[in-house]
Amino acid sequence: MSAIDTSRSKRDRSELRLGPIALTTPVAAGLLVFFAAPFITFVVYSFLTAGFFSVSGPFTLDAYRDAISTPINGTLAMNSLRTGLIAATVTVLVGLPIAYWLRYLAGAMQLPVLFVITASMFASYLVRIYAWRTLLGENGVINATLDRIGLIDQPLGFLLFSRFAVTVAAVHLFMPFVILTLYAGLRPLQPSFLEAAQDLGANGPLRWLRVILPLMAAPIATSFLFVFVLASSDWVTSAFLGGTSGQLLGARIATTFREAGNYPQGAALSLLTMLAFALCFVLVTVGLRLSRLNKIHWMS
Repeated sequence: MSAIDTSRSKRDRSELRLGPIALTTPVAAGLLVFFAAPFITFVVYSFLTAGFFSVSGPFTLDAYRDAISTPINGTLAMNSLRTGLIAATVTVLVGLPIAYWLRYLAGAMQLPVLFVITASMFASYLVRIYAWRTLLGENGVINATLDRIGLIDQPLGFLLFSRFAVTVAAVHLFMPFVILTLYAGLRPLQPSFLEAAQDLGANGPLRWLRVILPLMAAPIATSFLFVFVLASSDWVTSAFLGGTSGQLLGARIATTFREAGNYPQGAALSLLTMLAFALCFVLVTVGLRLSRLNKIHWMS
C-alpha cells in the first residue's frame, strides 16, 4: 500500500470517529441547556430555604414536607389525576375509531379530513379555550340553545368553571394529536391482515380484540400517556375554565412560583409531579411488556 493510500485510510478512519461526535454534539448541548440545567436547578432549589422570590441556605426538606402535608395540594393532585384519566380515556376511545375510519374506510375523504385535523392544531391555544368559554357560559351557545328549545328553565351552571369544562377543553385540545398518532400506528396494518382474519372466521369485535388492539397497544399507550400528562399538568386551561372546583396542580405550581414567590415549594411540587408521571410511564411500559410476553406464550 502506498503512502498516499495509507494517509487516505487514516483520514477516513478519523472522519468515521468524528462523524458521530459531530452529529450528537448539538443534540447533547440542547438537552444540557434546555433540560438538564433547568432540572438540576429545580432539584437544588427544592432543598433550599425559601425567601420571598429568593432562596438561600441551609439545605432542608421543608419544601417537600409542606408539599406533601398541605391539604390543598392533595385535593388538586386528585383533581389532576381524575381530569387526566378521563381526558386520556375519552380521547383514545373517540380517536381510535376515527383513525380506523381514516385508514380503511375514508377513501377519497382521507386527505381532506387529515388536512382539517392537522390545520386545527395550528389554531391558537388561547383562542380555543376562549371559544369553550363562549360555548359553556351561562349566556353561551349551549345554554341559549337548550333554553330556546325548552329543555331548561335556567342556565346550567356546571358547564363552565368546573372540572367538566377543563376536561372537555382538554379532550378538544389533544384530540388531533391522538388521532394522528393512532392513524400512524394503523398505517403498517395492511387491510389484508383484517381480510385474512375475516376469512378465518373472526367477526368485527373479534378482529378488534385479536388483531387490531394487540398490534396497536404501543400507539394506544403512547396516546394515553401523552394526553394524561399534558391534561393533568395543564394550568392555563384550569385557570380560564376551572373556577374553584376545576383547578389542577399545575395552577398551584404556577401560583407558588409567580405570586407566592416560594421557589423551593414550587420546585418540590414540580419534581413530585414529574416522579408521579415517571411512575405512570414505568407502569405502562411494564404492562406492555407483560402483555407481549403473555401473547408470545399464548401463541406458543
